[in-house]
Amino acid sequence: MHEKMKNVFNKKSNGKTILVLAECQQGALKAGRYALKHLYDFQTRIILLQTYKAPKIGISMVRNLASILKNISKEDLTVLKNTLIEEFGIPSDHIVKLAREGDLTSIAQEELKNCDNFSVVIGTDCAPLYTRKPYKRIKSFITITGIRPIFIVDDNITQINQSKILVIQGNKDKMSETFKDFLAKVSEEDKIPVEYSTGDKLNTTSHSEGDTCFLFKEAME
Repeated sequence: MHEKMKNVFNKKSNGKTILVLAECQQGALKAGRYALKHLYDFQTRIILLQTYKAPKIGISMVRNLASILKNISKEDLTVLKNTLIEEFGIPSDHIVKLAREGDLTSIAQEELKNCDNFSVVIGTDCAPLYTRKPYKRIKSFITITGIRPIFIVDDNITQINQSKILVIQGNKDKMSETFKDFLAKVSEEDKIPVEYSTGDKLNTTSHSEGDTCFLFKEAME
């Protein structure tokens, strides 16, 4: 499985690759829909990645549980892939499913550095993406991989690229102080500004990474 992962991530393609972190169904579905609606073209490869980790118990029990968790992850990814294909009518071979045992941070460290023409979409509609410190996993992922752009899709749309952090506010009241602190830390580390906007002020804007188009008015639909 490990070698297969490396082959998938390092595989060169004519177009861009979008990694959708599928840590839970609701967040993954939101992220997948956003990626296909706003970032996808017919040369794009979508990778749906879901991680799982068995607790530290007896060795035989861990093996059995790991197998069960892997099957559950595969089933979740199949449902997600089929839903996206049905809704958007894209070819099945444009979406790759990966169920991977391990910690997202470790996977990022081992396999997701220096990926070319690569972007990430994260849906945050769920607690499993986080640890006790909210956004810790996202922050570690961003720091370790250096991948840009990264899109965070929740009640607002956040785009982190090489030059700035752009937050399209769909609901100001639902932006927590914890999320603002997270953005401030990324801003400080990357030495880039945070900009806030509402969808009604701008129609479109392009970002340099991947020549994709970020559609403001449709972003919150």
